[in-house]
Amino acid sequence: MSDSNYTLTVFLVLFVAVICIFIQKFFKKYLESDQYYYLKDITLVAAWALCGIWAPDRPLKITIAAGVAAACVGFCQKVTRGKNLRFLYFIVGLGFSLFGPRVAFIEFAQGEYYYLSYFASIAISTLWIGIFPIFFQEIDEIPGMCGLLLTVSWTLVSIVIMLSSQNLREAVQLCIIGMVLILVFWSRHIHAYRRLTEPLTALWGTLFAGLSIFGVSKGVAFYTLAVLPLGLFMLPLIETSISVVSAAFSPKPTGNLILYRKLLSKGMDHATSVHTVVMICALIGCIAAFIQTGATSFLVLMAAAVALFTVTWIFFRYASRSGKSQSRKPGLWGIRVDNISLNYAITQVQHCINKGSGHCMIITPDALAALRSRTDARYRRIVKNAALVLPDGAGLIAALKLLHTPIQERIPGVEFTEHICKRASYEGWGIWFLGGTPGVAEAAAQKLVEKYPGLKISGTRDGYFKDEETDDICKNIRESNARILFVGLGVPKQEYWLEENLEKSGATVGMGIGGTMDVISGKLSRAPGIWQKLCLEWLYRTIQEPWRWRRILKLPVFAFYVILTVLHIDKYNPDQPDEDPDIN
Repeated sequence: MSDSNYTLTVFLVLFVAVICIFIQKFFKKYLESDQYYYLKDITLVAAWALCGIWAPDRPLKITIAAGVAAACVGFCQKVTRGKNLRFLYFIVGLGFSLFGPRVAFIEFAQGEYYYLSYFASIAISTLWIGIFPIFFQEIDEIPGMCGLLLTVSWTLVSIVIMLSSQNLREAVQLCIIGMVLILVFWSRHIHAYRRLTEPLTALWGTLFAGLSIFGVSKGVAFYTLAVLPLGLFMLPLIETSISVVSAAFSPKPTGNLILYRKLLSKGMDHATSVHTVVMICALIGCIAAFIQTGATSFLVLMAAAVALFTVTWIFFRYASRSGKSQSRKPGLWGIRVDNISLNYAITQVQHCINKGSGHCMIITPDALAALRSRTDARYRRIVKNAALVLPDGAGLIAALKLLHTPIQERIPGVEFTEHICKRASYEGWGIWFLGGTPGVAEAAAQKLVEKYPGLKISGTRDGYFKDEETDDICKNIRESNARILFVGLGVPKQEYWLEENLEKSGATVGMGIGGTMDVISGKLSRAPGIWQKLCLEWLYRTIQEPWRWRRILKLPVFAFYVILTVLHIDKYNPDQPDEDPDIN
């Protein structure tokens, strides 16, 4: 490709970059955090689409088109939660293989070639393209992991391509576009506590796989541009393989990203653990590059890796400090909420269990719980001392938004409970369910065991017991070695019970889950997606349980006090000692 074509590519990419920067700057002050990140995702995909339209080479157009198509599948995954659409990535891979570059032969180190048949070439290329988005999504289960690993991997692969003596013009163009867009959307990719989510993992996974195939016509597809990605992702690949084998043959699957979880268990914090795992992956990738390309490339890659880790370490540590700052705990009337993502909350639970010391209580307050905190000093104290306070109710979230302290993600108690059980299924944590009407706890446990094979249910008990039975219940929980105790006795009874008995029960993590067991067991149905988006889950549940209208009548009182707080005329002092246990 001529210098003029390179110049044109750079100019067009910079033009798109300027537009993307303008969109981010303009809309940031008008949108909530989750809406802003969603806009950034759409903008990034659109930027790639524009670059694909303007790309001068057909293979480059097809590769970018495959990435954009995969991103669309990712958006569908995000919208239709619970539906497995990953097979569509192989359909995208098939289209790429039929109309774009593919693996036609393999060159060995001695200069020998092995030519593939047409169908073998299509099959290998399809699998190669289809597997990477799925693999990226598995890595993305740990917040911050996929974004950092992508940034490091793309940079190192780009250096190898640009140092190559081969005429890899399409690959060079793709590298330039990718590097510019990673820099423009730096905060979206380098964030210690945020996942890339399905659309971006699908986009970048497909593009990364396509980048490694570009050298097929030059004889370097599986010798230079495939071995290096395999080196960079060798550790996650090995861990994923172990996870798949253990899930198939063991009642206690190991789960993915074993090293990361081991580092957490040793007391290392989340940001440092992620950074360490990616540093090891980069080192393995550099060694793979040294074996293929020699000492010069190895030294260049090591220098680039050191620079990358210095910069990303600063960003990760800054994010870590921000995560601990008071600004990440917006509050209302003494109820302070942890402004974190669901995935990061799961890692906090894991960290608490791995420490093996102390007892952690998790609370998921809603609007009426916040209202209770105004007059119930005991409940307010429990919330203040809780290890995690996760925003559940739509009314509380709306109030925090009015107070200009919006949260980044709502974490419904039902979803959080299921995610903890999913993690527990391969960590081997014992789960105990306490609460609900007779039979509900057992039914909920059975549903979760069917959904997450390997989940260990340490015990169940309904919520109809006398106070004098509490010691026996705690003894049973302690003897079962349960690590997590879910209590569904309703607010505030479940929080009172956990405050008094969590330590006696021997469980490490205690969480009040209200009516979650009713939903999981099937006794109640969860609100459809449209009701959830309209923040009407409370109404849907009230229709199923008409007795809850008495509670709903207190929502206008909550709204009244919120308005007074917004107008700065509310005289309430969260440190006042008065208590009214009759509010439910």
